[in-house]
Amino acid sequence: MSKKEKVIKPVKVPKKKYLTNKELLKEIEKSHALDKMTPDLAKMLMLLCNRYAQRPQYANYSYNEDMRGFALLTACKVWKSFDPSRSSNPFAYFTTVFTHSFYQFLNSEKKQRNIKDELIMSNGDNPSFNYLDSENDDGSDAAYYQNYHNNLGNIPEENTET
Repeated sequence: MSKKEKVIKPVKVPKKKYLTNKELLKEIEKSHALDKMTPDLAKMLMLLCNRYAQRPQYANYSYNEDMRGFALLTACKVWKSFDPSRSSNPFAYFTTVFTHSFYQFLNSEKKQRNIKDELIMSNGDNPSFNYLDSENDDGSDAAYYQNYHNNLGNIPEENTET
């Protein structure tokens, strides 16, 4: 390469953010004026929810789609509660709505899993692996399970001499 040749560097084009506060705020104000959710606001909330559901702490759940549906339902219920005169950050508001919806859904799934594990234990089978981690307030179920399995080795052997 000679000294006269110039090296052309590629120009970095900044990535367009998938959703901005400004766009979301404008759409919320438009929806408040119409007193109903616009299709564009619905698309924005779906986009935000789908991106939030891809976070590592939620991505691998088998019921991820159910969590997203529950979060979108909650967002549709509370979108009118956002007051643009009090805050100009709807992104944070709806992210918080999605966070709490995901936690609420996970807690209801945990209750269902515990019920299932208790039924399995009442039939004499072993519950799921994480049942010990999910103690109730008093820890009685997990303590019962732990005591039950600790005493399995202490069963006296029958005398089989003939």
